[in-house]
Amino acid sequence: MFGAADRFQQALAPGRASAHYCRRLAARLEGWPHWVWPLGVGAVFAAVGIIVVEDYAVIVDTVFALRLLPMQTIDFALGRNDALTSHEIKFYGAAFELLPFGAEQIFAADDTRGIYLSRHLITHLFYIAGGFGGYLLAYRMTGSRLVGLFAMLLFLLHPRMYGHSFFNSKDVPFLSMLMIALLSVHWAFRRGTVMAFVVCGAAVAILANLRIMGLMLLPAVLAMLLCDAYYAAGWRARRRVIISGAAFALTAALIYYASLPYLWGDPLGRFGELLATLSNHPNVRVVLFGGQFIHSASLPAQYLPVWIAVTTPLWALLLAGVGTVGICGSAVRRAGSVLRNTALRFELLLVGGAALPIIAVVVWGPNMYNGWRQMYFIWAPLCLLAALGLRQAGDGLVGLTHLAGRVRPGRAGRYALLARIGLAALAALALVSIAAELIRLHPYQHLYFNRLVDRTTPEYLKTQYVMDYFYTARREGYRYVLAHHPGATIQLEWRGTMARTWRFLETFSAAERQRFRFDPAADADYYMLKQGGEANNPPGRPAPLPPPAIYNRMVYNNAVLSVATPDLSRVDPAVADGYREIYRTTALQEPELRADFDFYRNGKTLTLVNEDCVPGALNGAYQLRVYPADRSDLPRYYRGRDFVDAPLYGVRFDGKCLMQATLPDYEIARIVVVGVGEILSADYRAELRRQYDELRATAPAIQSDFAVYVGHGELRYVRDECRPGDTAAEFFLHLIPADLGDLPAERQEYGYGNRDFRWSNQSAKGDAIVFDDKCMATVELPDYELHG
Repeated sequence: MFGAADRFQQALAPGRASAHYCRRLAARLEGWPHWVWPLGVGAVFAAVGIIVVEDYAVIVDTVFALRLLPMQTIDFALGRNDALTSHEIKFYGAAFELLPFGAEQIFAADDTRGIYLSRHLITHLFYIAGGFGGYLLAYRMTGSRLVGLFAMLLFLLHPRMYGHSFFNSKDVPFLSMLMIALLSVHWAFRRGTVMAFVVCGAAVAILANLRIMGLMLLPAVLAMLLCDAYYAAGWRARRRVIISGAAFALTAALIYYASLPYLWGDPLGRFGELLATLSNHPNVRVVLFGGQFIHSASLPAQYLPVWIAVTTPLWALLLAGVGTVGICGSAVRRAGSVLRNTALRFELLLVGGAALPIIAVVVWGPNMYNGWRQMYFIWAPLCLLAALGLRQAGDGLVGLTHLAGRVRPGRAGRYALLARIGLAALAALALVSIAAELIRLHPYQHLYFNRLVDRTTPEYLKTQYVMDYFYTARREGYRYVLAHHPGATIQLEWRGTMARTWRFLETFSAAERQRFRFDPAADADYYMLKQGGEANNPPGRPAPLPPPAIYNRMVYNNAVLSVATPDLSRVDPAVADGYREIYRTTALQEPELRADFDFYRNGKTLTLVNEDCVPGALNGAYQLRVYPADRSDLPRYYRGRDFVDAPLYGVRFDGKCLMQATLPDYEIARIVVVGVGEILSADYRAELRRQYDELRATAPAIQSDFAVYVGHGELRYVRDECRPGDTAAEFFLHLIPADLGDLPAERQEYGYGNRDFRWSNQSAKGDAIVFDDKCMATVELPDYELHG
């Protein structure tokens, strides 16, 4: 490695004193163990990680699933809980999650700040361990310490991976474990001992425990062992290979089975379920890609290649391409000996590990979302290919200098040295540039995009690609509120998702958490508005008019979070006057629905006004439900429903409250305000009045709080002077047939069927409507004859 320093001083600094000093320094450095340098790099990254770990948010996966995963796994393994209802315990092993869980138990951590910060740090340290594995692997493949250090730094400095390495304990540990497993494969084939393959089998099993995709290494290793067995010189050597392969496969199978309790009841059947998740992940989302909202199970072929291209440093992709071309060229030149060449086979394994998952996604289009985080493991082979590309680029430059040496004899050595130094300087400059980008983006390195996309036009990038899909900027929003809110306590937004909101406060101190409170009957002091996230407002979803922002977190000139306030006294007077003008122009119209708020519809804008706004009126109680005239206008995200819904945000000023939303562009059949009523067209309102008058002209079958009418295959509930609380009524019907054989088999033992009704379960048939201060609900009766 450092022998080049001696040659450099001889070529460029022939002075005896400097030459002697350089020789002594180079000799000392060359004498140090090769692993000293990556340990130093790892120590620096670990120290930085300890300093910055509290800047990263807790994500919902950690709070609701991953932290519970080891507990559920242990309980299931010990027979304390045989329920396998959790998606995570079915499809993800707890091999990595046991590390932070064990630390939590050993140190008896009971404060959420310590628990989640330790989780972040352990995840990051495991990421650094993966980088160290990358150094060892690149060093063993090339024999160059510099190439090994380059591979380690490149692995650790990928901005997206670095950011995720603190809070994503699913995808990043799998990435690091893949690098360690690749190292174990390379080490096993170099040593060739049975014990080495046992260790390799254990590494592959742990990799597969983290995610079933890790089993891709199993057939690759077995195929290489089969080649070794075929070309072995003599029966003794062939027997050793066969025993090594059997030890590898048996170790991998046993450890994988033992580490995944979900397999214990039905190994083959449940293993088939796990394999099915490779192409049919159960979670389905709407993703933003290329300026369009797309169903995650119907992604275009370019989805994964484009995501990798726009979120990975370009020079890293270029070097990976150089490495791939060089390896493929070597394979073509040595076509007759590829299967016998252990080193070349392993390099081809890296090419396949990077290329085949991309090809599989392009061809079969499995369900993916949140960028390409489910495929982050591809970065391990890509990083190693880039390191090999750097070495091949250096060898190519040396070859060119030999040609130059023919023109000027005696200068070839000097030209070769200068070329290597220049290439090393360029590689160092590239690493420094990306490190500077990490510092500039902190703590949002996971939002990195390269210059293939427009990063300068304001608010453009978030209209093209998913940005802060984990909503990590919300933590900074609460930090901003803590610093600027004058009161002792801060009321947070309540929309039935208190637990989801609370997760962003888990890494705050106990004293800071005590300043926040959740009260469903009170108005929020601030709103944390997500900007440019996954399916923030997919096609068809009403877009609420946001309250005025008092703080925006910008990344690449895009606001990924806005801290807004409903209190117009906190904002610029010109902004407040704009909302007052909306109120003045709206109040001149006739409302289409009256409740605590008056509802006004003007084209595609829905405005809600409350003249006497009491505390708690803006607590998110109203929910819009919009039914299209044509269900095909709904995106597949809403399949199984015939409506879309959205919350409403409001502002308060001069004793009044105002809320506003923009409706979808397609033709709308109905607009329902859940729990309040329906914003009706004039024709539909007239039809409902006719139906009501027709019912009231007859005697009801039952009279209580509601009048109940039966006829024409339906049952109707009607109430005059309907109050807001009346729409909370639930009706539980037991329908007794004249012939029990008309009941489904599972209901025959009960002797009745049921047609329960809740106002919240409205459909496009108009079965629960409030109009003219009246309530009318409809329930369809079965077509068979009823008893009485």
